[in-house]
Amino acid sequence: MIETLAKELAGEIRRSKEYEAYAAAKEKALADEQTAALLKRFHKLQMTVQARRMAGAEAGEEEEELKKLAELLQFSPDAADFLLAEYSLNKLLTDTYDAIARGVGIDFSEWGR
Repeated sequence: MIETLAKELAGEIRRSKEYEAYAAAKEKALADEQTAALLKRFHKLQMTVQARRMAGAEAGEEEEELKKLAELLQFSPDAADFLLAEYSLNKLLTDTYDAIARGVGIDFSEWGR
């Protein structure tokens, strides 16, 4: 039952304007090899910095590289559109997850999220 509902929810998300914008922007941004490589590096650095922050460590030079790469990617309309669409989709997914969690009595805001 829950798996069926989850598949239906996934279908609704795939039909959302956020996902459609994400899919189109991703295809366009990744069509260029240089942009694709920069985005791959950006996401890898993003994960590294986030993991270090969660561990309570300083991100250091990775954080500086991430900032510089983010600035560089803003000069590419395709990359900038993709990152904005990715953010919108992530917000939709986070809001959806939070709504499900609240529905079963879990409030992540109490955890300092």
